[in-house]
Amino acid sequence: MASTRSPTSSSAATRATSRRTAMQQGPGVMAACDVWMNGARVGGHVGGYTPFSIELTGLLGTGGANRLVVRVDSTERADVPPFGHVIDYLCYGGIYREVLLRVQEDTFIADVFARPRWEPDAPWSLALDVEVDVGRGLPLSTANGLSLRCVLRDGSRVVGSTEAPLPGPSKTCTLLLEGLEGLRSWELDSPALHDVTVELLRDGAVLDGVTKRVGFRRAEFTPDGFFLNGRRTQLVGLNRHQSFPYVGYAMPARAQRRDALILKEELGVNIVRTSHYPQATQFLDACDELGLLVFEELPGWQHIGNDEWKANARLAVDEMIRRDRSHASVVLWGVRINESKDDHDFYLDTGTLARRLDPTRQTAGVRDFAGSELLEDVYTFNDFSHAGGSHVLKRPRDVTRTRRAVPYLVTEYNGHMFPTKRFDNEERLMEHALRHLRVLDTAAGMPGLAGVIGWCAFDYNTHKDFGSGDRICYHGVSDMFRIPKYAAAVYASQRPFETGPVLEAASIFAKGERQAARLLPIYVFTNCDDIVLFRGGERLGVYQPAFKEYPHVSHPPVIVRELVGDRLPAAQFGPRDRAIIRRLLAQVLTKGFEAFTWLEKLQFGLLLVRHRMSMADAEALVGRYGIGWGSKDESFELVGRRNGKEVVRRRYGADAHADRLSIAADDPELSAGDWDATRVVVKLEDQYGNIFPFAPEVIDLSVSGPATAMGPSRLALIGGCAAFWVRSKGEPGAIEVRVRGSRLDAGALTIMVH
Repeated sequence: MASTRSPTSSSAATRATSRRTAMQQGPGVMAACDVWMNGARVGGHVGGYTPFSIELTGLLGTGGANRLVVRVDSTERADVPPFGHVIDYLCYGGIYREVLLRVQEDTFIADVFARPRWEPDAPWSLALDVEVDVGRGLPLSTANGLSLRCVLRDGSRVVGSTEAPLPGPSKTCTLLLEGLEGLRSWELDSPALHDVTVELLRDGAVLDGVTKRVGFRRAEFTPDGFFLNGRRTQLVGLNRHQSFPYVGYAMPARAQRRDALILKEELGVNIVRTSHYPQATQFLDACDELGLLVFEELPGWQHIGNDEWKANARLAVDEMIRRDRSHASVVLWGVRINESKDDHDFYLDTGTLARRLDPTRQTAGVRDFAGSELLEDVYTFNDFSHAGGSHVLKRPRDVTRTRRAVPYLVTEYNGHMFPTKRFDNEERLMEHALRHLRVLDTAAGMPGLAGVIGWCAFDYNTHKDFGSGDRICYHGVSDMFRIPKYAAAVYASQRPFETGPVLEAASIFAKGERQAARLLPIYVFTNCDDIVLFRGGERLGVYQPAFKEYPHVSHPPVIVRELVGDRLPAAQFGPRDRAIIRRLLAQVLTKGFEAFTWLEKLQFGLLLVRHRMSMADAEALVGRYGIGWGSKDESFELVGRRNGKEVVRRRYGADAHADRLSIAADDPELSAGDWDATRVVVKLEDQYGNIFPFAPEVIDLSVSGPATAMGPSRLALIGGCAAFWVRSKGEPGAIEVRVRGSRLDAGALTIMVH
């Protein structure tokens, strides 16, 4: 839902004596504030994530400047959620989102809740309920001739409209549009949105207007899983913190929207959890447009405070739902503090409040222990039981301990169990990816499980009590600059092939990168039908996805378990001996010679005798077809195929070296007016076009034109890559970004501001 307000009319009804003025903040001010206008306190707000308005009518002077003062309290106050105990993230202080000055009539539209009604089994029964809250500052006798008009549009086409007089003393009016035809449903792959415009009229003249976007869809969590528009949909998602390097929460609309695009189009997930607080409306707008489902929850982390704290938590629930209840992407309200203990009365209140404000959506509460009292509609659980072994997820009934099956969703896994830096060694990065893969595969094969939402999308800054020694939680499948780790490819590879081929090897194919110079196994995350592998220009063979090991995910990885392939000469070795050699060399490259069993040693010895080979001959065989010592061509090529035809190719090499600096911006253009920002990514690439992670290169960046760089001007290419955001100054013109290293120059990048 995007909500916009139309300008006030210039009719006689808009004379200055009937105007009202308000400061509208949307949101946030962390963590509380007081507001003064011309020396008089006019109000305040508690809570850093939800919006508020303060009326300034009668306090504005006409003879000169007016002074608006906002005093911000950014301390961790015991009465403001999520504070009161330690929390595993930072709440950045100050005014970090937009503030507006709104001028309106004494009678105006205070809120609009548009509720589409659509049944999958009766698509002809389309209807739209529109609840309108009207704010009134004048006596009711002056409201004669007021009416409300509602228009529903599909693009420029008017689908339906209605008009009704404003009823008596009531401040709430419900408008109903029925018999709607030709509307498209909101789907994950085609998220159709429609504009609902509500106008307040006096004698036909427009006094106020609000437009919201809605999607016609039905989302339902059941004991049999999650259903969207009547179809079972397996949920696969990631948690997101709205924080960014150097600036915390203070990022404009473009950066917020980019995160939604990364989640949906690059990582391929279909749901995101706004952990652990309401997030930017621009992020939700993008989720609406992209078809990315949202589980949104109130602020909090494990701690429940006193009565005043609880009152402020209820306020946050109220403000969150009122703000976001027209968003098609939001399918679940989180009305329980993340990982908190049971509190019957408190959570009965938050759940009741949510259902009263929005009866169209289900509620949930995230827990980290079994047998918790279920007062919500969906049992949501953080399952960190997978520690690398065979146990991956708990069974839903073992967690809920309810007499009957209930809707069940896993809302966190992995995370702190295996924190991984993007510049960690290859084996750790690969294991990190495999832990995510195991959860996805197990979840897809578990009856009744609605889905899983992993912890988490992006690394984030935190306190000294959490994270690494640099106060960073390395829990993401991408780092805090949104640069992917191997685990990101696990999610991306589950995308339908039609969205684009994915071919990512969890290896750089370098000798010595793994323990004991072991090269195998190599996991290739792909949505292709199969891959063809070449080594040193020689074709090894065709490798199939591992459906046996990962039977439930849509696209299992291809596991390369041996590097001999079809290269052994048939004239020298028969089929049986070729199979033995492939298996024994695979064992060497996977576990080492020391892992040979007595039977394998016997097979190896008999093979030497049978072919009259010396130990030197055996070592040459291992060197030629296994380790590849002394090879002139150290390259590996992966060819992804669809229906037997090549669709994507990647090349790697043990002889990789730093070859060039590349620079690219997410957006070639920015918007003038307000400040805007885009990410710039700098990569140190090898001769094959891959990130070269080993050179400790330092780069200097400079920005000229109407913009500045956010963060330092000198960066280290940790793991071969770095990123930063360029912030515009609101002025039109050309921005030039230059990046230079000690040996390499990336050249200039131009970003236009219009």
